[in-house]
Amino acid sequence: MQKFFFILATLLLITLTATSCGVETPPQPTATATRTTASTAISTTIPPTTAAAETAVPPTTPPLPTETTPPTATAVAEETAVATPPITAPVNAIIVDHTSVALFEQIPEEYLQAAAALHMLFIDRSVGANISDGLSCLAFDSDEAAPSHCKRYTHTVPAYSSDPSEVNWARSGGYNRDNWSYDFWEEGGGCNQWYDKVGCFINMMATRINQYDVVSFQLSYLAVEETSDILAQPGGFFADNADRYDVYDLAAYEAQYPDKVFIYWTTSLARGIGSQIATDFNDQMRQYAIANSKPLFDVADILSHAPDGSPCYDNRDGIAYDNGNNSENYADDGINQLAICPHYTTETDGGHLGSVSVGKIRVAKAFWVLMAEIAGWQPNGD
Repeated sequence: MQKFFFILATLLLITLTATSCGVETPPQPTATATRTTASTAISTTIPPTTAAAETAVPPTTPPLPTETTPPTATAVAEETAVATPPITAPVNAIIVDHTSVALFEQIPEEYLQAAAALHMLFIDRSVGANISDGLSCLAFDSDEAAPSHCKRYTHTVPAYSSDPSEVNWARSGGYNRDNWSYDFWEEGGGCNQWYDKVGCFINMMATRINQYDVVSFQLSYLAVEETSDILAQPGGFFADNADRYDVYDLAAYEAQYPDKVFIYWTTSLARGIGSQIATDFNDQMRQYAIANSKPLFDVADILSHAPDGSPCYDNRDGIAYDNGNNSENYADDGINQLAICPHYTTETDGGHLGSVSVGKIRVAKAFWVLMAEIAGWQPNGD
């Protein structure tokens, strides 16, 4: 009998021990189910602003927002509201042209910081990429610290070389353009003509306009060739067309976003464009900006004036030009059409700003003036 009770007690002890061990180590399937449930819960409760922050930070040069998945409009709006001070469209027109470049050195520190805090996007063709490069150059502490493509002031034709001071700058930490993005027009053939641009701009902004405080696009010199119908009435950019996008559609889109600032641009220019169409279109753009109190970045005026302020004209002037690889000697047509200065490009007919640095640096400095004024700086005190 004693042996029977001893065996019974032993079996009871083993059972209790096994039960106790089971509490310490749950079965593996239960553990797996718990982890899966926890993971699912976390992924569905991440705040939208946290997810947006990873994709909404604009990259540096050249930023291409289309390479990342655009955040949702709600998420970006919430993040922007925290990160960016309130901004309102200017009451009066802001005009930045070749006379504004000298103001770059006068921008107060508080407005440099305020301008840098604004999230900005501009859309353009290849000259826009040159301008974006110029902004990235200024992001270095000084011209001495910047790459060589940022500070070339000598031209293949010595008569068009500039003073070294044209590519000088210095500021601890540089002029930060991390929040300023550039994008090329969408590929695929639907954005090639001037009358495609407003529609393409609206489409490209559809999923990301709330990511930015300041937005814009530029028409290139290809839009203002002598054969362009951009000034047609009806049918042109400044006409109210039923079958083409125009400035009226841009204004209607802008009106939907009163908390955004839309910059208007004059066109880029080339050595061969210079044209009457370019001159007239850019004059109309200036008049439109003034009449409607818009900020205007007058790139055409900046590029068509040499560093000393003298105007530059097209290459149909009877003056031979040879850049070492290509040359031209067009007959003088007796008409002076404002065109990009040869100081800013080495091309015979085009207008890119890459081979010499002076053009893109001057435009980039002027853009800083524009953004500082949008941020509230009043250089004239009015």
